[in-house]
Amino acid sequence: MISEAFKSQMIDLLPQLGSKGVDALIPYLAELCAEKGHVLVKQGDQDEDMYFLLNGTFSVFEKIQINRSDVVLHIASFPGPGILGEVSIMTDAERTATVIAMDRADCLILTKSKFDALVKVKPEVAIELLKTFGAVMYNRQTTFQNKVRGNILRESKSIEGGVHTLGRYTGKVSRTSPQLAAKLFSEDFKGVNYDSTN
Repeated sequence: MISEAFKSQMIDLLPQLGSKGVDALIPYLAELCAEKGHVLVKQGDQDEDMYFLLNGTFSVFEKIQINRSDVVLHIASFPGPGILGEVSIMTDAERTATVIAMDRADCLILTKSKFDALVKVKPEVAIELLKTFGAVMYNRQTTFQNKVRGNILRESKSIEGGVHTLGRYTGKVSRTSPQLAAKLFSEDFKGVNYDSTN
């Protein structure tokens, strides 16, 4: 039985579900007390479980090859609460990174089979979860995109130089004319600002 404290944390983590939606979700979840060093997901694995990380701190590692030599990168650390594994439960995709608990952490697991059962029995709850997963993925992608662009453009001495450098790293990019820009966006819309060193 999941504690009231965990239920309260789930309501905070999934506010669009509210208390009633979280109550409907809880029977589909399993508790996990992850000790320090516990590997939650491994890069390359095909498992489809997802985790609601209620507390703790987590580190993310990725194994790549450079000149055919294995290199393991520590690419991020983050605190709970959070959601992990939402892509795999929706797409059956292999894990893209390894995530470990850096200290003791309370987690709730939603397995793929339990998610599939939830879809059949409580589709409205499953739909709200999918919306949440989509928002999580959107926020991660936007944050990453802005970080990459920011790092590239920060070193540029001019707008033209920044656009050129951005194109080298991200694919064809060019600056549009003011006339086209006026057609594409409302006059008061301001995009993300990236300050250069100059």
